[in-house]
Amino acid sequence: MSDGRNAGRWLAIMMCMVPYGAVVSAQEKGGEKVPERVEWRYAPTKAQFAEVITHAGTVYALDRRGLIHAIDAKTGMPRWITKDKEGFSWGYGMALSAVPGLDVLFVASDTGLMALSYKDGKKLWHEPFELGVAGPACTKDAVIAASSDGKVYGCDPKTGAVLWEHDYMEDRPDDPKGFRGADARFGERNARPRDAATDGKMVVLSIFDQCRVIALDVTNGKRLWDFKTKGWMYGTPAIGPRNVFVGSQDRHVYGIDKEMGKLSWQIKTGSRVEASPQPSERFVYVGSCDAKLYAIDQTVGRVLWEFETEKKGRRGGPIYSRAVVLGDTVCFATMNGKVYGLDRKTGKLQWEVEPLADSDLNSDLVHADGRLFVTTRKDGDKGQSAVLAIRAK
Repeated sequence: MSDGRNAGRWLAIMMCMVPYGAVVSAQEKGGEKVPERVEWRYAPTKAQFAEVITHAGTVYALDRRGLIHAIDAKTGMPRWITKDKEGFSWGYGMALSAVPGLDVLFVASDTGLMALSYKDGKKLWHEPFELGVAGPACTKDAVIAASSDGKVYGCDPKTGAVLWEHDYMEDRPDDPKGFRGADARFGERNARPRDAATDGKMVVLSIFDQCRVIALDVTNGKRLWDFKTKGWMYGTPAIGPRNVFVGSQDRHVYGIDKEMGKLSWQIKTGSRVEASPQPSERFVYVGSCDAKLYAIDQTVGRVLWEFETEKKGRRGGPIYSRAVVLGDTVCFATMNGKVYGLDRKTGKLQWEVEPLADSDLNSDLVHADGRLFVTTRKDGDKGQSAVLAIRAK
């Protein structure tokens, strides 16, 4: 009976797959042409995909029903799916191991932090945190994540044991006008931290409801600095050679001196900034909910070019996705369903595609071997939740 149920499960998954070996772009499916750049679509029934990450030929996709899917990056075929359902409602995220020889995927959930084997998804450890943790960041010595209980935790990557903790509630700042912290938090939770980022020496993360970013020493959790904005902060900070870059719902992008935590520059956009910045060489690229991608000089904060995307009715063209730089091209996704490739130096359009009709693009883009990967969700009653592979060149 067990073998029969498993066979039926895999058959159901396979029937929901749309690999490009079966659907060629010149053909039509249901009267709609499949875009040429889309290599495959992975769409199990009732999936609720929200994030992807890639490593060594595998795409790992977080399904908010409580599952992690491992997918072959070339074919779109499933390699494994976790057996135990987790909670991915309040906090969730994934990070790759930075420890040599430790082949694990770190996953944050409503109940804590866990390590899964790259090979088969087996849970190797689980460190419980009552109020869960947001997306982790990993160094060779620690995996670090913030909890809604008001603390950031540094854990042993091999065992999950807590190495240090940092309290970010004891100096919680006053709310700026128009951004009441209580309105941003979930239920009775103390805080609403966002995903962490690290350069191996410092870890930085935004506290959404506190309208600030904090920087900690990765070895002991000691506070290095904090920087306050005038609006809630959704995106993950990015660390450049000199500055940390963040966006805020106060409509600004900030460059913050990473050693001192002081303002280096700020630029104002036409709407709130929810996307995570992407530094690359001279520029930092960041999208805004004004439907524009901005290329900003990392050092002085001068806008070198901006590109306005297509707007759709009342929804406009908000950008929540972190950009990806591939050679001379910068790629990014808009929430309303399009992926763009621009000349990274001039902002000139090279290509665009709507990979899945009537569907929102709801994750950061990630890339490997000439492909971009992104998740989709339904737009109301239309569309589909899927993982897509898009040809980048």
